[in-house]
Amino acid sequence: MIDIQLIGLLNATLQAATLLFIAALGELITEKSGILNLGVEGMISVGAVTGFMTAINTENIFFAVLVGVLSSSVFASIHALVTVVLKQDQTVSGLILTILGLALSSLLGKNYVGRKLVTKLESVTSITEPSNIIEVLISQNIIFYVAIVLMIGTSFLLKRTMFGRRLEAVGEDSKSSDSMGLKVAKTQFIATCVGGAFAGLSGVYLTLSYVPYWTDNMTSGRGWIALALVIFGGWKPYRTALGAILFGFLEALVPRLQTYGFELSPYIVKITPYVITILVLVILTIYKGGKTGAPKNIGVPFFRENR
Repeated sequence: MIDIQLIGLLNATLQAATLLFIAALGELITEKSGILNLGVEGMISVGAVTGFMTAINTENIFFAVLVGVLSSSVFASIHALVTVVLKQDQTVSGLILTILGLALSSLLGKNYVGRKLVTKLESVTSITEPSNIIEVLISQNIIFYVAIVLMIGTSFLLKRTMFGRRLEAVGEDSKSSDSMGLKVAKTQFIATCVGGAFAGLSGVYLTLSYVPYWTDNMTSGRGWIALALVIFGGWKPYRTALGAILFGFLEALVPRLQTYGFELSPYIVKITPYVITILVLVILTIYKGGKTGAPKNIGVPFFRENR
């Protein structure tokens, strides 16, 4: 029989991994088009607070999820406007988006701090204390299964569909894509907004299920972890999912260290994923002759007149 503490750790790992993976998958789609968006932290926060506010005021969980996803997507369109239409620096725009998102969510949510949800995203089954791995899997929140569908769908879209091929072509060589008649700006704008929608879904999962309340800065750097996950996964959905499980495991492990009899500093555990990401990046660079899997045109604005 599996130790109940290990079951609890597995359950917490999957919950934490779901939150990180959805945001990372959205950023992966955005970066595949050649747009770097460092505003993931801000987008998650906006989705989290708008979803929570809607759930409090309407008590309609489906509508709350929809509002959170759409608000974050609209917020991401600011980055798309600045970088795709106005051709401004993507790094600066992304950082401003993070700062703006955190500030805006604090302003919107100041009257909702400490308030309790009447309704929240529940588990698919009524199992509250799973006792084996199967029960852990079937007792997850519906967003967990949505994440699996999104992973499979994104992988299929990138490899098997014309839109996916065009998306990757734009990210690899926007000038050649434009010469072949592909709409570079439109593709990048859509990809950026889709990435924002994914971040919004991650945000509503945060406040409507994972930690069902609202407080300032409750994203706690998860947007930056999502960015690291894309690099860790080599811009591939399945590898990014494996990275999310690793990062989720370490996040779930921190509060349980003393329970298992370890006196290791939690700060060391928290920085471990980033150290691993750096090592993976270095190994990939050496092994693949400098090719990490990143789109060649990522972060580079496309000027059609320079083609």
